[in-house]
Amino acid sequence: MRTCVVWGDMAADRASDQYLTVVVCDRCVAEDKGSENPQILKDHEYDSSYGDRCHFCEKRSSDE
Repeated sequence: MRTCVVWGDMAADRASDQYLTVVVCDRCVAEDKGSENPQILKDHEYDSSYGDRCHFCEKRSSDE
């Protein structure tokens, strides 16, 4: 699991809605890096305060 900054609602007024900080599993991070249209802007070490489910596939950190 990684803690990532991803594209959000770019029409929103607040930067926190435009660029979301979420948890993403390792598989989804790898798939996004190979994607033509990546959604992950930055990735960092896993921080459990952002949750334990992948933002994209709902996989739990305990399943990783």
